[in-house]
Amino acid sequence: MKKFLLAMMGSFLILSILWIVGIKCQLGAATASSRWVYDAYQHKIHAAQAVKSPRVLVVAGSNAMFGIDSGMLENFWQKPVVNLAVNAGLGLPYILDVSRRVARPGDIILMPMEYALYLDAGKANAQVIDYVMARDLDYWRSLTRLQQLQYAAGLGPERWLHGLRQLPDSPVTSGTYGAHHLDARGDQTHSSPADRSAGDIAALKAAKAWDYGHRAATETGGWKWMENYAQWAKANNICVIAMPTVLLHHAKYDSDAEDQLFYNNLPARLTQLGLEYVGKPRDFMYEESWFFDTDHHLQDWAREKHTARLIALLQAREKTACGK
Repeated sequence: MKKFLLAMMGSFLILSILWIVGIKCQLGAATASSRWVYDAYQHKIHAAQAVKSPRVLVVAGSNAMFGIDSGMLENFWQKPVVNLAVNAGLGLPYILDVSRRVARPGDIILMPMEYALYLDAGKANAQVIDYVMARDLDYWRSLTRLQQLQYAAGLGPERWLHGLRQLPDSPVTSGTYGAHHLDARGDQTHSSPADRSAGDIAALKAAKAWDYGHRAATETGGWKWMENYAQWAKANNICVIAMPTVLLHHAKYDSDAEDQLFYNNLPARLTQLGLEYVGKPRDFMYEESWFFDTDHHLQDWAREKHTARLIALLQAREKTACGK
């Protein structure tokens, strides 16, 4: 029995050492799955850093990468605009952290955040775990030990082996997503009706209504993250303007009681947290013909119409509002 227990303890110790060594080997080991996001962020961050004067930064997930015309906003504000939006799958804490690292006093942040992000309580998912461990060791080092352990525990077997293999790290040069389809300001290109594939059309037709209203009523959400962000922005003389995201309209959003409550109350809820919010969420839900490949991604012509509506909201703000 004693020998058995010693053998068990020895095996556990060896496996623990191998696990720790394996984690260390994962850090900075590039993965193909994280490459397009990395390329997109590098493109956008370099564009923002190249501007020395106060800027307008767009902070959100890919709805804004497809849905914001930064050139139109630049003409409206008469100051440089850079679209930092990449992928909502990275989660609220990471997206906010990137914007904190890029923003400077005097900047304006436009935040057409996906509704799912407001409901993100901060638990790391497979996508942000993959990305951070492969590409952003500064963020990794900013995590607590407990958070790092949670990231490590979230690595699936396939991702674990991928990180250990140290495969070549080639830029993404094909497909819809990546820096190769971004303009100088960080907006998505190649999103015209002619660029849509049969797969894009089929994926959009399969899109279902989301249960954001029910989730908001039953989950903790990311409201504390947003409140802390508002306090950070105020302390650093950064103007944050939240606004509706782009979303494919479903009848459920008008008829479901929990959805009605969520969308109707969202502007006031964010205002209570210290953020300015312009517009009404349901006014920016569009029909299927406006979208490219998902229920959050507009076609290029629809992006212009959507941005014009956002500019109308910005023009109607109080003259004493920040960023005027």
